[in-house]
Amino acid sequence: MNNLVKNFFKFSILIAAMLFCLGFSSPSVGKSTISPNFSQGIDYLRQEKYQEAIVQFTQVINDKSQWMAFAYSNRCLAHLQLNNNQAAKRDCEKALEMNSDNMEAYLNKGLADYRMENYHQSLAAYQEVIKRQKGDYRAYYNQGLVHFQLGNYQQALNSYDQALEIDQDYSLEHKTLIYHDRALAHLKLEDFSRAIANLTHLLILNPKNEQAYYQRGYAYQKSGDHKAAFQDFTEVITLNPQSTNAYINRGISAAILGFQDFAWQNFKIALAQFEEQNNQIGYKQTLKLMLKFKQVTSNSYQPPIG
Repeated sequence: MNNLVKNFFKFSILIAAMLFCLGFSSPSVGKSTISPNFSQGIDYLRQEKYQEAIVQFTQVINDKSQWMAFAYSNRCLAHLQLNNNQAAKRDCEKALEMNSDNMEAYLNKGLADYRMENYHQSLAAYQEVIKRQKGDYRAYYNQGLVHFQLGNYQQALNSYDQALEIDQDYSLEHKTLIYHDRALAHLKLEDFSRAIANLTHLLILNPKNEQAYYQRGYAYQKSGDHKAAFQDFTEVITLNPQSTNAYINRGISAAILGFQDFAWQNFKIALAQFEEQNNQIGYKQTLKLMLKFKQVTSNSYQPPIG
């Protein structure tokens, strides 16, 4: 039956979290002295009207006013929100040419490079923030995400830990992101007990987190605790009955626990869902898994007809 477990890895997906970095730049002066276009651009950013914000900040830049550096920085942010990453990077670089102390511009440039997979340039931006402003937890967290993408999993963990040490007043969303990403790094290092501990902490904070149950199920399965894996994949399915991979993995754990009829039912559900999704790769892999299941259990199990 252990041969069946090898098929599991094809269905495991680890998802990275969002970066902490989007913030706008504003000069430290009274609102009455700020350019009307700049002020309107900030208002549009707050209202999530990003294209309108770009128009206002562009007018400030064209006017060559004293607010140009801040206008470039905030236009960078608006472009990021619209996923115009190359334009965002150009604007943040212009902002930094005019004001090398603009921490938001470094953070947002780092995000633009991260999205374009310029990981070393992204890392340099976050390290610049850390050098200049050691108390900014966002720079440490984002640095951790870049290290993760570069395969530096222990360095990623060190960065996440530093982020937690700096700011103990995280929002619930931020705490769950950090515990999630620490768990992913531990999974990559095959430190399943620490991955489980982080995911368990995350689930205390957010007991409806489907990803956390799925990935903890993965960790339990990898560490040989198929009963716990079975329970976690069941939680995933309860939260999302369309989680096809959870049926496959629950089926594998069920088979190893000796619940062969139940395993077969789960594989059939997954097969039907892949067919509905027109996912030919998943469908073919599931057929191969079911064939392997029949081969492994041929002496002790006959799948039900239908």
